[in-house]
Amino acid sequence: MTKKKMRLRYICLIFLVLLIAISFFLKKQLYIGKDHRTGQFSFELQDKDEDMSAAIKSDIQPDKYIIEHNHHHPADQQIQPWEKTYNSKFIYNIFSKVPMGEGNAISNFVTWRMVIAIDIFMILVALYLRKKLQFIPSKAQLIFEMVFDFIEDLVIVSLGEKNRKFLPFFLTLFLFIWVCNWSSMIPIPGIVEPTRYLNITVGLGLMTLGLVHYNALKKKGIVEYVKGFCEPVFLFAPLNIVGELAKVVSISFRLFGNIFGGAIIAIVVTSLTKAVLVPIGLNLFFTMFAGTIQAFVFTMLAVTYLSLEITD
Repeated sequence: MTKKKMRLRYICLIFLVLLIAISFFLKKQLYIGKDHRTGQFSFELQDKDEDMSAAIKSDIQPDKYIIEHNHHHPADQQIQPWEKTYNSKFIYNIFSKVPMGEGNAISNFVTWRMVIAIDIFMILVALYLRKKLQFIPSKAQLIFEMVFDFIEDLVIVSLGEKNRKFLPFFLTLFLFIWVCNWSSMIPIPGIVEPTRYLNITVGLGLMTLGLVHYNALKKKGIVEYVKGFCEPVFLFAPLNIVGELAKVVSISFRLFGNIFGGAIIAIVVTSLTKAVLVPIGLNLFFTMFAGTIQAFVFTMLAVTYLSLEITD
């Protein structure tokens, strides 16, 4: 068993060294996907764009980058937008027709791909840990027990023992955001944090505030619930409603701004240093440290909003 672990570590180390060497010395990047020329699955090296502004735009706004790229290049050098969706026009057209998908099909595709992959990963890890539960915990079980105890204490202290039923929701919320923020640590092109996209963070914010107000309405009743927006007097109702909507903006934009800003800084510094050494430190801070803090802050604010509505 020990020999297998050592071999796995050596393989990961060699893979990381190869990626650094490819990026720094050969100015290439690894491409994994469908080749638009042959239609077959491809695993090859491609030329890396050295223009920093182009690198940022292609990473953050791929749809807009392709339009501008094709406008300034001859037909034989143009990029087809569906090349970014596994070279499938069918997939590209689907994501072009979703709400706000026109002009953002590639971004939507990347977002959904990452969210589905993370959901599947979390389900598989949960099933594995449940199957491997034991009295003397393994390292993996110990880590998840520490996370569980931490969120459990937060929920019980804020909401009380009688509202323990909300623990699974807030634990899942924290783990989902945490894994999303850490996903960019995987050194494979195309893997990005879903939380760098505003539609994901706004969706999480709306879901959280929806839970808060649903349970507030359930606890108080319609009369007391509506009366809460009219305090201290009826004239303050519009301000109170705006204040509740501002909670969605605040909780969503805080997470989005930190993750998006960290991604931009990482791209800029990576372009300047040829992806050697410095980006490793940036990942340690923006991905591991800041990503963990933002997951905790989002969860803590969600618990606080619910506590203000349903506790006495």
